[in-house]
Amino acid sequence: MSSSNSIKPPSKPGAWKVHSEEIVFETPYIRARQQRCETMRGAIVDPYHVFDLPNWAAMLAITPDHQAVLVRNYRHGSQRVMLELPGGIIDDDDPNTEHAVARELREETGYSAERVFPLPPIHPYPGRFRQMAYPYLGIGAVKAHEQALEDDEDLEVITMPLKEAFRVFADGSTDIAIAHAGIMLSARHKIMTEPALEDFRSAL
Repeated sequence: MSSSNSIKPPSKPGAWKVHSEEIVFETPYIRARQQRCETMRGAIVDPYHVFDLPNWAAMLAITPDHQAVLVRNYRHGSQRVMLELPGGIIDDDDPNTEHAVARELREETGYSAERVFPLPPIHPYPGRFRQMAYPYLGIGAVKAHEQALEDDEDLEVITMPLKEAFRVFADGSTDIAIAHAGIMLSARHKIMTEPALEDFRSAL
């Protein structure tokens, strides 16, 4: 790809200047912003579209016998049934992200985790999407409730050995979003380094 000789590369990346912005589309779940931007190198990018989406939370929940609690979920955008971690949108009335992920785990699977460890938040799609994902690791997950699904949810709850769950998220057996694979990688690191989780290392 050729580049203009009049635009010099920066010494390091930096924020763009936003010269103008308008909202061109908005629903309760997505807001589209059309911007006129100037890069650090002085290039004008017009239009550039940025999308605001709700933040979400997800959990790798592990049972006392080292089984991962997962869901098979139909995703209408891709028209596929996909293997995923339980999780969902953080509601306005959730007091914090840990409450949101515990609620989603209970509603989608009927499980509750005895101990919950936060994992580093991630930007799932940073190029154009303003959205954060808040992942968690749940230990001692047991079935304590019935599912309470939303009208647009049709989930199958499955469990599989923890080692197998790490494999299918890492080797391409499931083509779910890279965010879920990143959560699994972060959870693996947590298990390998957290002294309180030493007993789970043999299951990896």
